[in-house]
This record gives sequence, structure tokens and C-alpha cells, in this order.
Amino acid sequence: MVSTTARGRRRLAGKGAFIYNDFRNNHAIWPGRDSALDEFLRQTFKGMSHKKKNARSSNSEDALTWSCFDTLRNVSQSSRAVAFQELWELAYDNVAAPDGLEASKIHIGKSYGVEKKTTEVDLSFEGDGFLVVVEAKLYSAMSQSDPANDKPHNQIARKLTIGLRQAQAEGKDFYFILLDIAPPDCLAQLNSGVSLAEAKGKASGFGGKWLTAYWFSRYKYGHRRSLRPLRELLLNEGLDAAQTAQVAKRMGWLTWADVFKIVLRAVIPALKPEDHDAK
Repeated sequence: MVSTTARGRRRLAGKGAFIYNDFRNNHAIWPGRDSALDEFLRQTFKGMSHKKKNARSSNSEDALTWSCFDTLRNVSQSSRAVAFQELWELAYDNVAAPDGLEASKIHIGKSYGVEKKTTEVDLSFEGDGFLVVVEAKLYSAMSQSDPANDKPHNQIARKLTIGLRQAQAEGKDFYFILLDIAPPDCLAQLNSGVSLAEAKGKASGFGGKWLTAYWFSRYKYGHRRSLRPLRELLLNEGLDAAQTAQVAKRMGWLTWADVFKIVLRAVIPALKPEDHDAK
């Protein structure tokens, strides 16, 4: 067995994220895309260069997102079109894909919004008539609201409202996808039956991932068969509450397992004939 000790180390013996010595080993890099990765990692948001800081951690959501979706940016158009169709089918039950989805432009780490109401989006797909915002999570819990630090909304609410406002300003349809390690019903089991008061509290680490499922479900499905939570969110942000049902319907969920298989299927046709030979 080949030793991997030269590639990096774990913070604690056998525990914690693996920290690579070279950030390139923590990314799947399409041939010739090294400079694109460097440019991505140099991105800043509100003066902070956070991507470079976590680029060597095996727990990095950015590293995983870039590895999968920059790969999709570089496969053939036909393979990418099939991948988009599969992603959409798995993210939504019965929501028709927007026209032109297969030719979407993929953005990783693009910022949206104006002035104080801005957010960096992990992943987005853009077309002439639509904007799809994807919030990617891995092992961490979603961030809660923090009014004292100019964060009046939790992470999901922030992406929903800023993304919807951006789409409306550009005359586009808005869609939101939550990409996480497991389906929402599985994450909810980490702390089932919680109250709204508990969900407004603080939770961190993997054990706090139930928060993502809770708030996603509260906005998408409502409370006691009412979409009032989402309606009030839109009203408080000066957005058209008449769109509440449509916004809820256009909220989808993907898992990383879904993404991995779709990306692999997209890459396989690009392999050289000799790479297909069974070993």
C-alpha cells in the first residue's frame, strides 16, 4: 500500500480534516485549468480571502464544489446537457426545467446583490431567462441570523431573498437548490421534533445540520399547511408575496452522492479508448 503521509496530515491523530500540503491535491483539476483554480482561490468577499485559507482542508465545501462543477464546465456540450437534465430531475419532483438549462453558464463563487444586501453564492447556473442559486453544504451547519452583525436572516433566507431580487431585476425566473450530504429527512433525524424557538438558536458542527433541513422545509412546505413563513420573509424584504407559492415550488434539494455519479457519467465519454480497458 502506498503511503499518503507525504501529501499532508490530520489535525489530530486519526481525527479531523486531512490537511494537504499542496492545495492542488485537494482539488480535481481538469487539464489546463490550474490558473483558473488559482483565480478562484484568490477571490475575496467583503475584503476577506477565505477560499485560500481553507483550500487545503479535505472538509472544504469550496474545494468539492469547484472540483465537481468546474469539471462539468469542461466536458463536452452534449455530456453537460445530459448532466443538467439529471441534476434537475433529482433536485425537483415535478418542476419543469427552464428553457436553455442545458446551455447554462456555470458560476462558482459569484456574488449577487447590491450594497449591504449581497451574498457570495457557492454555485449558480445562469441563462437568458433564469437564475439558479445553489447553496452547497458538506459537514458544517448552516449559519444563523446575526442582526448585531448586519445578518438579519439565516443562510437559506439570505440566498432566497437576494437571489430572488437579483432575478427580478434581470427579468429572470428564480430557482433555489440546497446541495448537502444527505436528504432533508435524514438530516432532520439529527434533532427531530424541534420547536421554532430551538431552530432560532445556535448549533454548530455536523450535529447542527438538522438546522438546514428544518429551515428548508419550513420555507418550502410551510407550517401547518401554510406558507406563511416564506410569505412573511418575502414581505419583510419588500418582495412580492404573491410569488410565495411559486418560490416554494422552485426550491429543490440535491445530495453530493447525486452530483458525484452525474459528474462521473459526464466524464467517462471524454476518456481515451485505452482508459476504458478493464484492468
